[in-house]
Amino acid sequence: MPLNKPSLDLLFFSLCLMSVLTGMEMDVFTPSFPELMEVFSISIEKVQLTLSLNFLAYALSTIIIGPLAEHFSTRKISLVFLFIFVVGSIFCYFAPTFETLLLGRVLQGVGMSGPNVLCYVIVFECYAEKRESHIGILNGVGGITMGAAPVLGSYLDLWFSWRANFLALLLLSLICFALCLKYLPKQKTAPSKMKLGINTYLPLFKSTQFLTPAFMILSISVCYFVFVGLAPIFYREDLGVSLQHYGLYQGALASSFGIISFCSGFLYNKFGKERCYKVSLKLYFIFGIIAGLYGLLPSTNPVILTILLVCWSMACAIPVSITYPMALGAVDGTAARASGLLVAMRLLFCAGGVQLMAHFYTHTYGPLALMIGIEALIAWYIGRKIAVKN
Repeated sequence: MPLNKPSLDLLFFSLCLMSVLTGMEMDVFTPSFPELMEVFSISIEKVQLTLSLNFLAYALSTIIIGPLAEHFSTRKISLVFLFIFVVGSIFCYFAPTFETLLLGRVLQGVGMSGPNVLCYVIVFECYAEKRESHIGILNGVGGITMGAAPVLGSYLDLWFSWRANFLALLLLSLICFALCLKYLPKQKTAPSKMKLGINTYLPLFKSTQFLTPAFMILSISVCYFVFVGLAPIFYREDLGVSLQHYGLYQGALASSFGIISFCSGFLYNKFGKERCYKVSLKLYFIFGIIAGLYGLLPSTNPVILTILLVCWSMACAIPVSITYPMALGAVDGTAARASGLLVAMRLLFCAGGVQLMAHFYTHTYGPLALMIGIEALIAWYIGRKIAVKN
């Protein structure tokens, strides 16, 4: 896919816009959870289905993205799945019933799987000398967007209603579709004889070079997204945080990850990737343990908790940015399949984790603190096995 510098710049801009959509897809409407529970007369477990079913559809769809991209090209698959997202957003915006809203969320999950998986594949294939820094920028854009999304969602809900959040997603997805139609490169792809099935992914399941960084990314992602999934209920109902302030708390958590990811290329050049990785891993472990132990206190202060989690979130940015291209390049010729499998694993565990924590949730920080503390130990154990070279 030979491209000149202006074309590469425009292509990367389009990928960043898709990361913006990915970052908004989940967080922009989560501040509306209490309103959705009231409007549709549903329980906390039912409203969590808007996340868990979305994750499930997202995860199952990613299984086929790699082989489809190898057969039809990343351009065609990205456009098809973006169109599905547009349709899902229309269902969500006009939803007269909770069942219609769930259908829209499922379609959004299916639609978002293509662009999310293939963004990283395109970076891996087109920006060989800047893989870590460009993946860091994509993660940074997505993280900053996730930070801004709850703030935007809170005020859209406050000024209009929960439907305004889905209107924002609809408009953004239409813009992304138009940009991708114009800037994603056309490819002449030889038809692949590969068949879908477990055998397609056996080389990856057999590779410790893939599984070790994959489980590192998985442990961090699942813990973060499970906390985010319960944060609207925990902050607003149990800690008494207002809708306006909740967006700021949640925004700080996601933006902190995004800012460090965005600056990762500068940090690698100044200190070296190996040093950045080791220091970040230690800080992630320390703040994860402190955030876990904070759950032993009789009361929870939202400001103190958010400060601890912001530090925890900042520390995980560099390990994720460095290990992601490791996983994609673990087995030659499987970057698309590796990216799809990585996203599928992350989302399946997130879907199960959200529902499991919703079931055992006690309206206190205790269960969430236990999850964060255990995950810090797991990430530390796996992360020490990964060798990073400058």
